[in-house]
Formats: sequence, C-alpha cells, structure tokens
Amino acid sequence: MALSAVLVAGCAKTEKPMADLIITNARVWTVDRAHPSAEAIAIKGDRIAAVGTRADIEAWRGEGTRLIDARGRLVLPGFNDAHIHFMEGAAQLTNVDLKDASSPEEFARRIGERARSAPGAWVLGGNWDEQAWTPARLPTRQMIDAVTPDTPVFVNRYDEHMSLANSVALKLAGVTVKTPDPPGGEIVRDRSGNPTGILKDAAMGQVDRVIPPLTPEQRTRAIKLALQHMARLGVTSVQPMSVSYEDLDAWAKLAAAGELSVRISAAPLETEWIERAAKGTTKDFSGPFLKTAAVKGFADGSLGSTTAYFFQPYTDAPTKSGLLSNEMQPLEGMRRRLMQADRAGKQLCIHAIGDRAISMVLDLFADVERANGARDRRFRIEHAQHVAPGDFDRFASLHVIASVQPYQVIDDGRWAESRIGPERAKLTYPFRSFLDHHVRLAIGTDWPVAPLDPMLGLYAAVTRATLDGKHPGGWVPEQRISMAEAVEGYTLGAAYAEFAEKDKGSITTGKLADLVMLGEDVLRIDPAAVRTAQVAMTMVGGKVVYEK
Repeated sequence: MALSAVLVAGCAKTEKPMADLIITNARVWTVDRAHPSAEAIAIKGDRIAAVGTRADIEAWRGEGTRLIDARGRLVLPGFNDAHIHFMEGAAQLTNVDLKDASSPEEFARRIGERARSAPGAWVLGGNWDEQAWTPARLPTRQMIDAVTPDTPVFVNRYDEHMSLANSVALKLAGVTVKTPDPPGGEIVRDRSGNPTGILKDAAMGQVDRVIPPLTPEQRTRAIKLALQHMARLGVTSVQPMSVSYEDLDAWAKLAAAGELSVRISAAPLETEWIERAAKGTTKDFSGPFLKTAAVKGFADGSLGSTTAYFFQPYTDAPTKSGLLSNEMQPLEGMRRRLMQADRAGKQLCIHAIGDRAISMVLDLFADVERANGARDRRFRIEHAQHVAPGDFDRFASLHVIASVQPYQVIDDGRWAESRIGPERAKLTYPFRSFLDHHVRLAIGTDWPVAPLDPMLGLYAAVTRATLDGKHPGGWVPEQRISMAEAVEGYTLGAAYAEFAEKDKGSITTGKLADLVMLGEDVLRIDPAAVRTAQVAMTMVGGKVVYEK
C-alpha cells in the first residue's frame, strides 16, 4: 500500500494542470508590483491559478477549458467600491430622479408627476442639486405642496445630509414651529420660525422614522436591480456603510442561495451595534460574499449642507462653522463606544469631512490605540475631504486609511471655494498629499451621492476637471494622482481597507478570480476619454456575471 501511494503521488505530480477558464491575448495590469503586467490568466474554480505570458498559460489548457480571447483589451482586478450606501442606491434606481433637474420648476414638475403615478405612496429619493439652479437657492415645501396635496414627499439633496419634506410629510412627522432642533441637526425655518421643509443631518430622522419600511419582497427586488447595475459597471466588491440589520438579513439569504454576484463587506452604525451588543443580538458574517468586520460612525455633516465641521467659519456663512453629529455629543460617549467596539475587534470607520471634525476623529483614534494597545486596526476616516496641514502626519503615524470619493471633487469643485475660500481649498480632497505622506487611499463613490461608475471616479481622480467645465486643467490640480495610482486605490487599496488584500485587489496567483475587462485601455488613452470607457466583461469568482 505504501508503494502504490508513492506511485499515485508521482503520477499526480506529472499530471498536466488544467484550468477551468483561460483569458488570453490580453493586456493584464495586475496591480501586483512584483509582477505588474501579463498577457494571460488561468482560472480554476473561483481562484486565479496562474498569471503570465500566453505561452505560460497555454500549458493550463485542457479539453474542458473555456477560452476567452481578450483581443488585446485591458484586464484589471474587479473594482471594489470602498464606500457606498447599498440600499439607498438600489432604491434610487427606481425612485424619482432630481439630480439633473435644472430649475425649481423642473424639480416640482418631476415630483408632481411621480406623485400622480402612485397616488398616496411616499415620493422618495431625489438627489437634487440646488447649485444647478440660477440662482442657487434651497427648495422649500411651498415649491411642491400644490402638486402633492395628499402625497407625503421626502427627497434628499445629493449629499444625503439634507432633505426636503412637503407639508404632508411634516405633519405626519409632527414637525411644527415649536419642534426644537435636535443635537447634530437643524430644522431650517423662515423668518416667522416656520419650517421651510429643509431638514439637515440629525433632523432628517424626524421624518425618516415615519416612512414605511420596505417589505422583504421590495428589498430583495431592489438588491437584485443593484447587483445587475454593479455587474454592468465592473464592480465586484462593495463596502456598504451605515447598513441596517434588515439589509444584512436580506443579503445573507441571497448569499446562502448563491444569488449574490458582488462581495459585500458591510459596516452597521456604531450606535446600533453597541445597542445590539448590550442585548446580545449582534449578527456577524464572515463568508466569501458577506462579512461584517467594521462599524460606521459620524463626526459631522457635509460641505454642501454647511454642516461639515471646520475650525474657521464658512466664507459664505460667517456665523456657521458646521455641526458636530449627535454621535459626538457628548464626545465622551463617542469615545466610550469606539473603545468598546475596538475591544470587540471591530474596525472603526468614521465619517469626517471638515478639518476640525477630522482632527477630532484622529484624537479619538489615538485615544483608542492608547487605551486598548497596539495592533493592526486599519482605522478609516470616510471622506477625509478637508484636512488641516498638520494632520497628514497624524494620518500616517496612526496608519489611518483615507477612504475617498473622487467624483465629489469635480462635483463640489463647482462651488466649494465660495464656501471655504481658496486657502482651505488647497487641501481639499487632498489625494496627492495623502500619497506623498504615505497614507493609503481606498477609493469609492458614496453611491448614490455620486454615480457608481468607476470610470467617472478614475476620470475625476486624474483630471479634477469640474463638471461645469470651468477647471479643464483641474480644480486644485496639484492634488491630481496618476491613473495607475487611482486604479490601485480602487482595487488593492480598497481591498486593504477591508483586510482582504490576501484574497483580492490584484491579479495574483491564489487570489479570487474577480476581474474586469474594459473596452478601452484607461492606462493609455487620454484621461479625458476615460469617463466614457465601457466595461466589456465582469467576472466574480471565475464566473462571468456580465458580458457586453
């Protein structure tokens, strides 16, 4: 028996390897610095079996091997969106779309049309942008009350930190002239003190709580629409923030049925995690398609809503310097919760946009590390938009990941200097400064705040050319990064940010076969043409989930 075992082992060693699938005749950009380029990839099961020249990989070809001829096209690791709001984005695929409503009249017309199409049902979504109006001004409930007399409306600004409610929605929520502003929020009022319908940050919760929740069927239908959208765009992994436990349950059911076509690394709210931990009802997942290793918190609001928290007042609103979130009030409560989550092994992902909010979060991270001891934590600051000069070194010394969304540069760059002035603008969306200080970038979109399309994110990171055409050479051009750096942030950087760099993020032997083939070579074409580049094929775990 010992001899036969040796013979079998010997045969196995000389047996020709056979891949399930081979991609050949490709221009492979691996994002693996040890072996940056290749011509072909062999895949066995859900993993990459080999990467090399066409001749190298031909040795993996057998009778049952499927062959894909890339015809010289670029193959990259699948895109990993490091910061999205999954269900909000999924819902927005079918909600009213107000992003390109170029006037208050068009804004009202679309809302009224949606209300008439589904009488009585809430009108939600929106993503409106008042900066596209001439003149720019915030909408009010009076703009839409006449076209929605019986229909509740709650439509968000595209940054998700401000929403407009009509009078029906305000009444259902009990928001009146006597309702006080909650900590970390603002009910915008007219000169008589009456609510205008605009609610900022924590005040949005007043209406959110009376909106009927999605049914399980509605939730599943929305998720499947989002999965198709992601596949078309070459997105193979996502990192949803502020997720609900209902979302986690829905994703878990689809994962168990083998119906998830994108890998999800989710971060529930730190406040909800703490509450559930106290009751012993937290849910953790660690499978190949769904995991929960992080929690998400908020330090402040957004620049567009004048709720990002700054050291100095806003240039165009000199009585305001932003709002600390309700989670940060009192600060000791936030510190205590973050220490508890960290002790439980949770990664901390904190939204901070204004320079003072970022500085305070860095202080909190230092406190956590000091109290709980050193380890590989990979603290994350989500957005990290406006950084004080002295804080880049603190990012580096604390090994904090900057989780950034380049599309917002070309969007906010249309008007941001009017809000914060030219000096602060020099260190806004400071991608180059982060890399120069050896801070890791994880790139995402904040979908549906920005489009999910990675091509737009790459274009924005490299050109910084604002959407209004007024900065063709780039807004704050010294903060541009190269296309190779942007691709790395969208793949390996994002994988590192979720502790997954050993399994994905580069085209390396042994890693998951999550790949994207592009119709245009974004590493070689004019950066201005990148925004219209198309995905030719998306593969997740060795399976083609989209092919053009």
